[in-house]
Amino acid sequence: MKKIVFGLQKGGVGKTTTTICTAAGLTRLGKRVLLVDCDPQANLTSSCLIDPNALQYNAHDLFTKESKIKAADAIIPTEWGFDLIPSSISLASAEVELVSAFQREQILTEKYRGLEELGYDYVLTDSPPSLGLLTINAIAASDVVVMPVQCQLLAIMGLQAFIDVVELVQKINPNLRIAGVLLTMYDPRTAISKEVEQNVRKILGDLVFEARIGSFTALSSIPRRGPIQFWEPKHPASLQYDAFVEELIKRV
Repeated sequence: MKKIVFGLQKGGVGKTTTTICTAAGLTRLGKRVLLVDCDPQANLTSSCLIDPNALQYNAHDLFTKESKIKAADAIIPTEWGFDLIPSSISLASAEVELVSAFQREQILTEKYRGLEELGYDYVLTDSPPSLGLLTINAIAASDVVVMPVQCQLLAIMGLQAFIDVVELVQKINPNLRIAGVLLTMYDPRTAISKEVEQNVRKILGDLVFEARIGSFTALSSIPRRGPIQFWEPKHPASLQYDAFVEELIKRV
């Protein structure tokens, strides 16, 4: 079972879209996948067409000190064949609750115990757009980090800061490694997209995935329709995410 976290402290770079489309791509290849929504905004949960407020358990229960809930207890199915541990706005309070917790950076790692027995091939975690304790927990509980980076200058400015955090978390989890950077919202017609790609590839070399995700308006329909590969499998965005999934499998 491979545990992959999608993270970057900047919002709007495509983390949630990439997480659910990666799950769709892996599921279509016959893999058993679990999604974990660690963002209080619950965008991943909503994109799975699930009401964050209508559930017995969610990710907040995993971070509550008094809770005996394990990750396996909070799993719900989705209509596309992959499973989900949902989130809700209540998760926002976990950041404060974690401050005084024992081994606060490893709460999620402990809660993930037992998932191996459920037969998942991949656990994909969507982290919040921050460098707080929720994000650190999501990174520490994973084997591999994928960083979606929007093809804008402001996005790449925060890339090194996130890499620095990953390197710090490697002291807690020595097996953690970076799978790579995925360029998102790439528009080959603009000079800025080409400049960002050139700079990122120059700095990070082979850490940058060959696959790129374009800037498609169709992706904005995912929150109300689910992963694009299931409702428009021949769309360029679907094909690009499928190509990314194939590359990701080889890297992890």
